[in-house]
Amino acid sequence: MSFKFLIMVSKITNIIHLLRIRQYYKNIMIFVGIFFSVRLFDFTLYINLIVGFILLCCASSFNYIINDIRDIENDKKHPEKIGKKPLASGELQVSSAIFLLALLVLIMIVGLIFIQNIIQNLGLTLIIILMITTGQLYNHFLKNYAFIDIIILSTGYIWRALAGCAIIGQFVSAWLFLAIFEIALFLSIAKRKGDLIILGKEKAFEHKKVYDQYSQKLLDQFYV
Repeated sequence: MSFKFLIMVSKITNIIHLLRIRQYYKNIMIFVGIFFSVRLFDFTLYINLIVGFILLCCASSFNYIINDIRDIENDKKHPEKIGKKPLASGELQVSSAIFLLALLVLIMIVGLIFIQNIIQNLGLTLIIILMITTGQLYNHFLKNYAFIDIIILSTGYIWRALAGCAIIGQFVSAWLFLAIFEIALFLSIAKRKGDLIILGKEKAFEHKKVYDQYSQKLLDQFYV
């Protein structure tokens, strides 16, 4: 196995980590709407939904890369993070990250033009703008405030489900979106509680500053 091949594999692996491809499963929510609509067996819509899924993945990666660029210096100070963040570890250069950002923007623009010509509405475009905006507000400010952080994270699943509705041109029951939000909120609270139990408050605070505002007792109240 040649040295050049190993370098290429390493670079691809680091790009995958930077894009956070492992987080793309969240965007499957775009398919929820069609399963609760009268257009379930309109198979032409699934191609549009797949394109929409790809665009949501691009928006997600865009937010993750911006966040990693912003947090390079902080990540370098944490031994656990530096091994997981290719920019902080120096495995990838900031210039490479900026190139990826430009590529993601290009894909989103082309994809949205394609989709809008088919669905004839700006719904998906507005939702992607909302995803990027709320993602950046979360990364820069809102992640440091207890409960606001988990509300923003839970709202992200609503945007994804609404994106699917925009593509199929049909709004499904508001109860479905309420259920999605409540499940996402429950899982976010469970994750916060799990981190406090497993890591302890001090280590959890090192991981995320917002844990200083949480306690197991406080989180337990939201299971009632």
